[in-house]
Amino acid sequence: MRILVAAALVALLARADAKGWPLPAAGPTMSGDPELIFTFDDGPNPKTTPAVLDALAKHHIKAVFFLVGDRLEPMPKATPAIVARMIAEGHVVATHTMHHLDMCLKKNHDKAAGDIDTGRAVVEKATGQRTFWFRTPFGARCTLVEELLAERGLTHFHWDLDPQDWKHNDPVKAVTYVEKQVGKMTGRNVLLMHDTKQATMKALPEILDWIDEENARRKEAHKRPIRIIQAPELAIERLPEGLLAWLADAMPSSLGARLASVM
Repeated sequence: MRILVAAALVALLARADAKGWPLPAAGPTMSGDPELIFTFDDGPNPKTTPAVLDALAKHHIKAVFFLVGDRLEPMPKATPAIVARMIAEGHVVATHTMHHLDMCLKKNHDKAAGDIDTGRAVVEKATGQRTFWFRTPFGARCTLVEELLAERGLTHFHWDLDPQDWKHNDPVKAVTYVEKQVGKMTGRNVLLMHDTKQATMKALPEILDWIDEENARRKEAHKRPIRIIQAPELAIERLPEGLLAWLADAMPSSLGARLASVM
């Protein structure tokens, strides 16, 4: 059954643009509400990732974490518990290469392939799960990357909103950017942040509190709320209708968790 689910996800997940990837990164809004998907790159980091997980748990949000292999091997002492927590709390774990290199710069096929394959293997070993979503470092898109991903059945998952926390590491700038962009968005947007950064760790609780407050204001004004799309929910959405019905009948009480476990 896992093979069937995985094959369906690979075939049907939308190909996720700065730098040429199609937008919106996760397709159009399905509800008509402005929709937001949280994604985090470059982790895990024992100094910051637990606080990011705390903030998400407080607001009942399940995100996508794109893990870098060299943060998992050799494995820092605190990291296994962090990875186990990600899985236990229903987040989707995906891959972000082994060494976070721009594979489009030198366009070395063997080196790029090795960075993808080794990173994927390390993440899968650490999580005990197969991975099918992938994010290329720096969002770099070129023929080489597209060919390598196609050969491996990996789907690139890009983003729509980038507060550049990785660049300025300033929580105030991150909060200001996200509130402005999310406040005016009308469709579906994938938000890129970095759980390795102090700025993200400090900004995320404020951003999530603001979303709750903004939704309360919108309710009073009879305006569409900001809808958070959970990562397993997005996976379920991308399954074909017939297969989804079959899976729901086969495991109605834990469909989302099971799907997340094969990402």
